[in-house]
Amino acid sequence: MIKVLAAAAVGLLSAFLPFTPAEPYLIAAVTTTGTPPVALGVAAAAGQTAGKVLIFLGARGAIRSQWLHRRLSRRRATTQPPGRLATMVARPKAAGARLVEVWERPRHTAGMLLVSAVTGFPPLLATSVYLGRTPMPPAAFAAACLLGRTIRFVMIALVPQLAGH
Repeated sequence: MIKVLAAAAVGLLSAFLPFTPAEPYLIAAVTTTGTPPVALGVAAAAGQTAGKVLIFLGARGAIRSQWLHRRLSRRRATTQPPGRLATMVARPKAAGARLVEVWERPRHTAGMLLVSAVTGFPPLLATSVYLGRTPMPPAAFAAACLLGRTIRFVMIALVPQLAGH
């Protein structure tokens, strides 16, 4: 039971500090104790989901702050025509803007979050912050994140057993 709680704590810690991944802890805990790998994987996923939900909600609050809206709405006066570099960057920037528009559709955001939670690409921390500015409901964010992280961490926790440990 202690190892399961420790896995949840490691998952929570790794949600905020990306340089402290939960995966090495899961492998070490499975190989050194008799704790079921599925229990460790689910606990780590629950801990990390709790942390990512806090990040998601924090980003949502920061994005909606009046101070930030005033800062972002200020327009800088440009007296010069766009330079050569600005012209070269305009086309990829427009393509990126179209991609962002697609990702902001509710059914696409959940898919992007699930892929990020399972694979780690794009990084889940960045995805959590990004999705904080979309209309995605917090419950849907938590469910997709928990599902994806559970898949990832249970698969990683099962690796030692599959390798013969």
